[in-house]
Amino acid sequence: MVERLSNLENALTYNVRTFLRAHFSTEKIRQASFCSSLVTCLVDASVVTFSIFTPQFIKHLNYDQIDINIIGGAMNIGLYLTLPALGYLSDAHGPMLLALIGMVLCPGYILAAWCYHAQFTAFIMAIAFFLIGTGTSSAYFCSLLTCAKIYPDRKGLGISLPVTCYGVSSLILSYIFQLSVFRVDTVDSDSHLSVYKVFIFLSVVYLLTGVVNSISSVIVTIEKETVFEALVSGEQVATAARQGEITEVSPMNAAERVSSYNSVEDTGSLINSEFMEPQSHEVRFAKFLRDPTMPLVYICLFFLAGTEELFVANLGSLTEIVGSKGKKSISDQVALFSIFSTITRLGAGFLNDAFGTCKTTIRLILASIALCIISYAMVAVNVNDFGIISSLMGVCYGSTYTLFPTLVASVWGVDLMGSTWGLFLSAPAFGDLIFGLFYAYEFDRYCVVAKATISNFVYCLTTPFLVFGVLALVSGIFLYYCYRRYWTGKLSN
Repeated sequence: MVERLSNLENALTYNVRTFLRAHFSTEKIRQASFCSSLVTCLVDASVVTFSIFTPQFIKHLNYDQIDINIIGGAMNIGLYLTLPALGYLSDAHGPMLLALIGMVLCPGYILAAWCYHAQFTAFIMAIAFFLIGTGTSSAYFCSLLTCAKIYPDRKGLGISLPVTCYGVSSLILSYIFQLSVFRVDTVDSDSHLSVYKVFIFLSVVYLLTGVVNSISSVIVTIEKETVFEALVSGEQVATAARQGEITEVSPMNAAERVSSYNSVEDTGSLINSEFMEPQSHEVRFAKFLRDPTMPLVYICLFFLAGTEELFVANLGSLTEIVGSKGKKSISDQVALFSIFSTITRLGAGFLNDAFGTCKTTIRLILASIALCIISYAMVAVNVNDFGIISSLMGVCYGSTYTLFPTLVASVWGVDLMGSTWGLFLSAPAFGDLIFGLFYAYEFDRYCVVAKATISNFVYCLTTPFLVFGVLALVSGIFLYYCYRRYWTGKLSN
């Protein structure tokens, strides 16, 4: 047997891997790991509820909108900019390493709780949320890659189900935070969120999910080991057949399993020399970096996901301004956003697997971009019901984070998904930071709630959201160009 595992992956997983393979079949391990990974995703999306905390940051800590966007930007830098490294580490050394990193960084919420209680500056809070973002990425990416690599032949559902659970997580947490144990009564008989208690609770949750992920993710290592064993066995059988020692070749379904892990390009043979080569991961990643469509897809996510992340981070302030004409609270808007995001994530996965074509994926993404443009236009012209915008943006957000990774897996392969999708996920962080500062400047200059009038309120939101709509349109044009110029005919599934 030839061992393809890195020394680090072998050392981290050996004991758990040995125990599981000795007591359970691979299929049972696969099913249990898939289910447990989905469960961990149900509590991983605490960062999506960030807007629930911002009113208390403003009232209790006296942060202004610039401070809020700096903290949100730091969180998204940890959430996204670390993913290229995390994804590369996962592909090279297994997702269990990400689970352990998530466990190590769970004290990020403890630091945030201390910062909130001691009323530290926004700089310290930004450091805490950078750690929180990194820990969230480690835990969530571990679960996502585990699910995607368990069933690589069902990329749509393998990606959409953990993404859906991630969306449900924000909904579950938004209602958990409304429980009396997380509320603090005030002198005027009103109550507000106990941010300190919430942060302590989330630190414990992240520690527990890390433990579960570290066990469930071992299936990826087992699968990698099994596939390589099948490849080697198949090569040995084929060699014996060529030498006349046997008359039938039966390589244990290795070809079928390997084809599901490789990209859509024809490998040409059962034993792919690129797959067998120890440096294949580095070689394939270098090839991905040279692909002319890579920077275009990156720009698409920079424009599209960057502005969507800005919307999520500023949902609280937008609700207080735009939603002030309606009847819904911030929690209601977060719930609406989460519900429609969750439904979209699940539906997009089913549709993608049902039709099974790259063309379908592209069409669904373009439809989502169109809804995003409509939503930004509705904010720009000052619509009467912000609930409609929250719902539409939930659809757009869910589509982006379900369909784009599916597209990336189809174009560049599931086995390289940690490195490729991890790199692409750095784009929303840059976008959120840059566009967030632009939005914060406009907001602080014209949209201070205590001083705003209808006229300057409309003006202050018209400019940034018209810009965001144009950026979303450009992202759709770039994506369509990639498909027509490079992917048509190459991608059939």
